[in-house]
Amino acid sequence: MNKITIAQIGCGYWGKRLLRYIIESDKFNVKYVCTKGDDLTQIWNDKEVKAVVIATPIKTHFAIARKAIRANKDILCEKPLCQQLNQVRCLQRQLTRADRKLLTEWTYTFSKGLIKAKEIIDIGKIGGLESIEMSLKYAGRFLDYNVYWLLGSHLLSILDMFVPIASLEFRKIDLIRHGKRTETGMIRFWNEKLKGNITVSLNYPLKDMSVIFYGSRGTLVFSSMREPTIQYNCYVKDEGVLGDQLITEEKFMSFDEKNNLKHAVNYFYDFLQGKAEGNLERSFQITKVLSQIHE
Repeated sequence: MNKITIAQIGCGYWGKRLLRYIIESDKFNVKYVCTKGDDLTQIWNDKEVKAVVIATPIKTHFAIARKAIRANKDILCEKPLCQQLNQVRCLQRQLTRADRKLLTEWTYTFSKGLIKAKEIIDIGKIGGLESIEMSLKYAGRFLDYNVYWLLGSHLLSILDMFVPIASLEFRKIDLIRHGKRTETGMIRFWNEKLKGNITVSLNYPLKDMSVIFYGSRGTLVFSSMREPTIQYNCYVKDEGVLGDQLITEEKFMSFDEKNNLKHAVNYFYDFLQGKAEGNLERSFQITKVLSQIHE
């Protein structure tokens, strides 16, 4: 396997975790790790460096990505890609002109458990989807932007795996605000066939990540923080019958949900080799939703 020489820009909370998996990988050679204030000129001028990893604050993603494209580098960028729609579209145009590739690291979309959940739902095991409840809550990482961008973007990327978010309407409900920052809130979504909600919080003393898929013939529960990772049951809606007596089929599955960044790194390599699809349109749609609900 030919290693790809890369540079990582940013090495904070998330960047350190990402860098560990890149270094452990047999697919990449990390030539530079740059932190705040470092001169990036050496990266742009180094023809050995084929790709860059952008692990910096959201507000810096656009400027760095644009320079990377001009320097003929491919890109792996932390989520979300940008906070402005025109910035995402600008990057799309530049990538096309330069024939470069960009992948946004939507962590949960690389989850083996969620990929399996999608397989189960796509074959109609629980019937047609009627509702989805999503939750991501824990204490802290208070930043200068709100919880919708920090945690809501994660759940929107999951939602887009199962229902194209471009087909949905959205409305937010702020529950806890501190100054201009929302710390706990809800996003409701719907179309003609499906309704659901997203709950995100930085004020929750425990940790919770769960997605509940309600189908016409059953329910599937996914959690990255509990065992089993997936539980689904099929049932008949006999009037007046409770609990276990309704269930016609029940299954439990466990997956390693602690190494999704490893899967993302491997996916990035395959993406650069032309063996995996990109997610630029997903990044655009998520920025569009989060921008619109703040209007």
